[in-house]
Amino acid sequence: MTDEFRTSFVEEALELLNQLETDLLQLEENPDNSCIIDSIFRIMHNLKGNAGMFGFEKVQNLTHEFESLYDRIKAGKLKITGEIIGVTLKGKDLLQAMLDNSYSGDEDVLVTAMLKQQFLGEIAPMEAATELSGIHTSNYAILFSPDRNIFERGLDPEKVLKEINHAGNSHCKVHEKEASGKQKHEKECHTKWEIYLNTSLKISEVEEIFMFYDQEEYCVFEISNNLACLDPRLEELITQLYPDKTSPAEYITEQLEILIDNSGQEYEKPEETGSQSQTTPSDVSKPDANNNTIHVSSLKLDELMNLVSELVITAASLEAHGSQFKDTRLNNSIENLGKLTKKFRNNALDLRLIPVGTLLNKFKRQVRDLSKSLGKSVNLIIDGQNIEIDKTILKSIENPLMHIIRNSIDHGIESPEERVQKGKKAEGQLKVSVFYSGANVVIQIQDDGRGINLDKVRECAIKKGYIQSDQPTSNQELLQLILEPGFTTSDNVSIVSGRGVGMDVVRKELNAVGGSIEIETEKELGTSITLKLPTTLSIIDTLMIEVNNSPILIPLLDVEYCYKEKRINLANQDNKFVKYKNNPVPFISLREKFKYSDHENDSEMVIIINKFDNRYAIIADKLIGEHQAVIKPLGELFVNQPYFSGGSIMVDGKLALILDTNFLFNQIAAN
Repeated sequence: MTDEFRTSFVEEALELLNQLETDLLQLEENPDNSCIIDSIFRIMHNLKGNAGMFGFEKVQNLTHEFESLYDRIKAGKLKITGEIIGVTLKGKDLLQAMLDNSYSGDEDVLVTAMLKQQFLGEIAPMEAATELSGIHTSNYAILFSPDRNIFERGLDPEKVLKEINHAGNSHCKVHEKEASGKQKHEKECHTKWEIYLNTSLKISEVEEIFMFYDQEEYCVFEISNNLACLDPRLEELITQLYPDKTSPAEYITEQLEILIDNSGQEYEKPEETGSQSQTTPSDVSKPDANNNTIHVSSLKLDELMNLVSELVITAASLEAHGSQFKDTRLNNSIENLGKLTKKFRNNALDLRLIPVGTLLNKFKRQVRDLSKSLGKSVNLIIDGQNIEIDKTILKSIENPLMHIIRNSIDHGIESPEERVQKGKKAEGQLKVSVFYSGANVVIQIQDDGRGINLDKVRECAIKKGYIQSDQPTSNQELLQLILEPGFTTSDNVSIVSGRGVGMDVVRKELNAVGGSIEIETEKELGTSITLKLPTTLSIIDTLMIEVNNSPILIPLLDVEYCYKEKRINLANQDNKFVKYKNNPVPFISLREKFKYSDHENDSEMVIIINKFDNRYAIIADKLIGEHQAVIKPLGELFVNQPYFSGGSIMVDGKLALILDTNFLFNQIAAN
């Protein structure tokens, strides 16, 4: 029972941490919002109160410090700053790692020390750096100036710098004449390093790092709390490096403050206004006291859906066999069973639906961190957070969505300086809109950046052999090439992008859940990427057709129109087009595609498929009618075929394959 309570605590705690991240990102935009501050304080208080009961001592200790921090903010003794938001987000990440058992470091000690040093006023500023790790530490100033022929001695200064970095908390200034990479290539070193280190090592242990270097190549000075008594040699070296500085002691003080990142600041308590202290903003989410909820294991929901699927198949089979008997009461009972089964199916499907906002809100933190790391200013706008979709589909599109958003920030949105030069606002806008389209969910990611350079796309496509240099291509055809494996227009490989791995995987993962992708772009106005997804994967409405006496199912949402056409008219179409609404539409004959022999029917069925207003036609032998399909995976025998996305058991026990309309569309687009 204890394990059960512990598991329940972890689940609830992780939900609180998700809410904490949302609150922090909102607080960064509205730093004076007392309601959000109260919410963060309550989260820390609740976590602290329950963590100790279940053995999460580190969680209890860390949340206690954050509770004290936000208590001071509530009291008006501190004002929200970017540093406070940043350290709280770091604390949230540590707490999450502690709860899911992926934490094994001591960063919580560093964060706790920093909170006490900078914001809680429990340690004097100059003593703070000496206690950064939670144990006794010392501060050192190191001047490292290797001989210019150091590489010929078989030594690499970078190894020393890495060892210093591992020894404790450090920051470094580089004084050099040439780029270090060129120096190493030419086997000459013209660089010296000015390093400040906080570590638990003794001065003799720090000096051992330089054991292979001559004494003239390095100096290590221990800095005491009394900066008026600096080593005269250190004062002289600092004066040589910075002759304009008025005082070496003041300069060392600045470096130690950088070392501990001492940016906390107390403020006088501001006068509260009614609107500031009492008004709750609409974007601060609060639990509904009347909305009672319970947590249900996803495994139980999966099992429920399996049972519902079997019930749908059984009800359809009963209806098919019951129609053979002219028994009014039996047929009425079967009809009532069908209605109840449909309601049961819809309710079971609703249990698996979750708001898209549960995923999209995760991206706020990633957009914040990524834009800061790239030196860009990005405003993320999310519309339609309450739109619901199957949790399996939502989980499947998390990586594709994140990749698209990262591309928009990295490739699309310009730097603030570039945007101002173009007459745009310095802050870029990234908008994610979610809405229903029929029974589908559409997600649009739009940015107001530079747009996709289609000339560069064409140049890369020719270089990679996707198209010929004299081959005419439309803009839409060029945009489709971005989805090809290995395609990239990035000149440099970075942590964010540039390896040509991404958009092809995005399309593949979307196709796996029955979704599709469309790209639109306008130079200097931005790019729009649209994802179209089914709301559920378990049970769908389909149109049953027949090819060579084999039943094939087409998702009904993709079907726009059906009509009968004389076989001879289709056979005479050398260019493989049919006319629909006075426009030519390319078609695919399934009989030809699956290499069946010709048949003698006078007519064939033409099924018009609509994908984002792009139409193509499927030619089949017969049209049977609508069918409610319970989707089943095809297994290993079908792993190498791309034409079918799944199968469904018919009322007679036979298997009907579900046509992958996305694959056929991509095939036509490629040709």
